[in-house]
Amino acid sequence: MNCRELTPTSLPYSEPSVITVGSFDGVHLGHQALLQQVNNYAQQNNYKSVVVTFDPHPQEILQTNPNFFLINSFEQKIALFEKFGIDTVFVIPFSAEFAQKSATEFFLTYIFPKINVKAIFIGPNHHFGKKREGNADILARLCEEKNIALIMAHELKVDGVEVRSTLIRKYIKQNDWQNAEKLMGHAIFSNTDTPFQPVAPQKQNKSLKENSMEKQKTEK
Repeated sequence: MNCRELTPTSLPYSEPSVITVGSFDGVHLGHQALLQQVNNYAQQNNYKSVVVTFDPHPQEILQTNPNFFLINSFEQKIALFEKFGIDTVFVIPFSAEFAQKSATEFFLTYIFPKINVKAIFIGPNHHFGKKREGNADILARLCEEKNIALIMAHELKVDGVEVRSTLIRKYIKQNDWQNAEKLMGHAIFSNTDTPFQPVAPQKQNKSLKENSMEKQKTEK
């Protein structure tokens, strides 16, 4: 798998590609279902499967959610993309300046001139651009102008529950590892032999589960 930075000055990626864009924190079962659809479409049409993501996570810069923390580190997220068969990952450096770009400017500056996009997959409730102003309607218009296919993925549910990173964070804060990992589809906590450990916004070394267990020992 290739992983490269994406900026307005990046060299164009000429391979015909099907892409999806997002933060993908945790790369949970909903993300995995979306990635599988991207891979299937790419294989059927002889395209490359491409993920466009951000580093740091937008919430680390915007800080609009006081309850936010990272489920996986950036490195762990990239490892998961590779595990699930993505060909290329583009990483956009996220900053306060970048956050001011409109939805249209984002696609016309970062995506369409730099990637040979043939199709875009988006998940439900997908928003992008300044103050999350961009939505499926805006993207559909942009794709129609560029003759690019736009495919809407359905929201995945497990036992009737919508799989979302916000819910997984809630379970983690409650030390409900079983339900968190059920929605993740892979281990949230494990030993240092595996790459999947949740990390706080400050990217601390110990996982939330380790800290919780140590706290419980201290309180006994």
